Amino acid sequence: GFPEERASRMVSMGFKQLLWLLLLRSLYEAASDDVKKEVLVKEVVLDSPIVDIVYLGKNHECLALTTRNQRLYFSDDSGQSWNEITAKVDPTPNSQIRAERLIVNPSDKTVAILQTTRKLQDPGAGVVDPSANTADAWHPYIFITEDSGHTWRKAWGRHHGLHSWISHPKRRAWALVSWWNGACNKGKKPYKDPDSVDEDDADKDKPCTHRLMLTTDLGKTFKQVSPYVVQFSWGTEVMKQEDRIYFTAYSSKTGDQGKLSSWTTEVDFKYVDVTDSGKPASAPVTGLPYGNKFMIANEYILVAKVSNVEKQTVHLMVSSDGAKNFKAALLPSGMGELEERWYTIVDTTEGAVILHLNSDAGSARDTGRIYVSDSDGYKYSQSLMNNVRSAHGDVEFDKVVSLSGVYLANVVASPENDPGFEEENEDKAEAEEQDASEGSEAQKRHGRGFLDSKPSRSGKEERTIRTVISFDKGGSWGYLKPPKVNSLGKPYFCAGQAPEKCSLHLHGTGTWDVFAPFYSSESCIGIIMGTGNVGASLRFAPEETSTFLSRDGGLTWLEVHKGAFIYEFGDHGGLIVMADDLKKTGEVIFSWNEGESWYDFKVSNTPFEVDNIITEPNLTATTFVMFGTREEGVGVIYYLKFDSLQFPPCKGAWGADSVSSDYESWIPSDGRRPDGQEQCMLGQQVTYTRRKRTSQCFNGDQFERPTVKKKCACTQADYFCEMGFTRSVGSTECVFGGAEMMPERFAPTVCRSTYAAPAYRKVPGNQCEGGWTPPTVEVPCPGMSFRFAKLAKWALFLVFASGAIFVGYSRFSASCAGRPKNLFGEVSGGSRNCLTSLPSNALLLAAGCCGLIGRFCMSSSAKSGYEKLKGDDFDMDGARESLSDFLDEAYDDDEPREYSGVDDKKSRAQQEDPHVVTGAASRYAREQAVPRLQAPSGGGPQTFDMASTDEDLL
Repeated sequence: GFPEERASRMVSMGFKQLLWLLLLRSLYEAASDDVKKEVLVKEVVLDSPIVDIVYLGKNHECLALTTRNQRLYFSDDSGQSWNEITAKVDPTPNSQIRAERLIVNPSDKTVAILQTTRKLQDPGAGVVDPSANTADAWHPYIFITEDSGHTWRKAWGRHHGLHSWISHPKRRAWALVSWWNGACNKGKKPYKDPDSVDEDDADKDKPCTHRLMLTTDLGKTFKQVSPYVVQFSWGTEVMKQEDRIYFTAYSSKTGDQGKLSSWTTEVDFKYVDVTDSGKPASAPVTGLPYGNKFMIANEYILVAKVSNVEKQTVHLMVSSDGAKNFKAALLPSGMGELEERWYTIVDTTEGAVILHLNSDAGSARDTGRIYVSDSDGYKYSQSLMNNVRSAHGDVEFDKVVSLSGVYLANVVASPENDPGFEEENEDKAEAEEQDASEGSEAQKRHGRGFLDSKPSRSGKEERTIRTVISFDKGGSWGYLKPPKVNSLGKPYFCAGQAPEKCSLHLHGTGTWDVFAPFYSSESCIGIIMGTGNVGASLRFAPEETSTFLSRDGGLTWLEVHKGAFIYEFGDHGGLIVMADDLKKTGEVIFSWNEGESWYDFKVSNTPFEVDNIITEPNLTATTFVMFGTREEGVGVIYYLKFDSLQFPPCKGAWGADSVSSDYESWIPSDGRRPDGQEQCMLGQQVTYTRRKRTSQCFNGDQFERPTVKKKCACTQADYFCEMGFTRSVGSTECVFGGAEMMPERFAPTVCRSTYAAPAYRKVPGNQCEGGWTPPTVEVPCPGMSFRFAKLAKWALFLVFASGAIFVGYSRFSASCAGRPKNLFGEVSGGSRNCLTSLPSNALLLAAGCCGLIGRFCMSSSAKSGYEKLKGDDFDMDGARESLSDFLDEAYDDDEPREYSGVDDKKSRAQQEDPHVVTGAASRYAREQAVPRLQAPSGGGPQTFDMASTDEDLL
């Protein structure tokens, strides 16, 4: 039995050893997997901080960046490695260039334009020509690449630089180009470029003008479209006008052209069509006389047409048929003849124009009202009051670009509509006192990419600002629902209180230099991120700020981390990368499951200030580029590759909700309908497919998201308030806003006391059918309040007149009777003859009555309410409901001159004579006389142009 027992023990020992070997092997493989699954990080140190960075190439595989020292760097491997190519751009011997601006063709990212200045060194001495002024030795030169930045060619230079370049929407080689030409540098000593073989500038003695040119071969040749141009733009593909050029230009083509410093009848809105061969099909057509500024967005053309030169007012003219017809935008008549000049077009992407109009309360510019148009862009209704805007015109109103009809906005709470206003202000006052004594951490931090800027906000702000959200394109608004617990799992101090005292509030674009604003992307369905706090209002102290995320379009929120972070999405929103936004850091935080769990890793042992995190424009990749500034002033850039996590591709997109699928179905909702009912937004139920949070996989660049749409029955939330009616935050009921909000023209011709007015209209683009039918509301006839006031005045007059007659008669009778006291108990001066006192008493009585009558007549003769229009409802001669001014984020039309204080005085003097527009306007004239046209905020993928200045929209 002994051999069998020994053999049994040996088998048992061998089995245990085998188990240990297998366990050790699995542990080794697990450790190896952990090593393999580390995020790949590559660091590159630059000469100075990054100013601008752009993606190039058909697949966004190339990047180019410029630094503060005006050097150009290039990467052809998605940002892993970088080479400085400043000297390689221009092969001219002994040349030196400064990289100033990069412009990428949006329709073909293999094409880019580099704007530079260049100087040449003396080949013999190796120095710049000593006879030339140092500043004059630099000349503008334009270089172009057609192979994603690998090689560059000189397009033109020396005589004139580049003012604006707008690529054609489809044709890669076509572009609209403008420059200032002629004697624009009078008084300067001309400097001849030693390298130039060109003839002297033939236009150097001609008037200084802004010329609009057309190139059909990427800058090799040009055809002039118009001189004396102010703005220009291609038409839109939506209207099939991509080969049409719209522009505004001076009608008089003589003398030096100055900047448009005041509204003038000397500028008209024009257009010209271009044939396939690149030639104008006809002479320019005047689309709208006196049209000074314009903006083209989707199917809408919005033009500021001068109404009154002396008063410096304009009307907002709108066309939705490709400039065939224009009508004056119709706003509630209560706005009257507006004096403010700060207006912003915030969105035109969803079949309506959303307009921000600054507050009409005094000279305030820090708030405004939001108006939403009908589908034609003409008729506007009030959507939101007290919308926040910065002194620079940044409106805190943004679209959630991944969903239709969802908008976020910040508003200033007012005491008349907020029961918690005073209590909140008392708490805030105490916080402000503490902040003033301790100083604010936010004061020390940072201009995002604007390298020398400083935070413009203190740690606390005096206004009570709250964030609201709309799921129906501005039809109704509500507060953001706060998370149930914070990122530490603890409930918030205000949990269970009313929304006015306990909601989520997020920072908008007005504080982008300190806190990252709310952010969404078209490829990341339903995902929104922002920085802010939970409480009664928005706080500005870093210690009170956290970072939040929503994955259902803003309906519910999750606090993902304490503190303010900068963030970016990748892999269609399945991957989120963040870094500390207020303190120097060397760490990155990421989540692969849409914020359910977070992981951190170190990228550098040397902390640095993070300026931004970016990824390719579609936000579908798993590679990121993070860049910032170290303490010694050098720039640093990091390449982050998450593919090394080795997650497998997700599968089962077309079998969502099944056990074997990595995907689930999701239906956006505004939260108004109870569970079990159809969850709808904008009148339809849209079912999206998204990755399950528990699925550890990547969507991939080529992921196509299946969607299913179904129409819903109409509810009150599917309707917007008609003109003359308003809604309060949290309500869907439309209430009559008063006679000042209702244009008189909407009343019937014969109106006795009240008339039935429509209070609701369907939100533009809403797809609902049947269901709730909006009722009409009885409103007072126009002028009824005036009639009542008139009757009241007559009644008051009769009372006073009767009293005066009674007093006069009493005094007359008393004097005749020799009474010792008058009516008021005063001692009489003695008895007088009745006939003697009769004229004086009668005169006294007449004077009193006439005084009352005169006061009444003067009061009643003043204009009240409205002026009835004659003829067409949109006749420009009398449309009082139209805008008086138009705000335009237009490209600057300054000529390239250096100006002294004399020019500023000259530009101010021009306001007194608006017909004369010469020289450059001062900043005061620009802000006060000619409003800036704000382009719609897309809210989509970042453009990452961190050195962008205000440039002409054209």
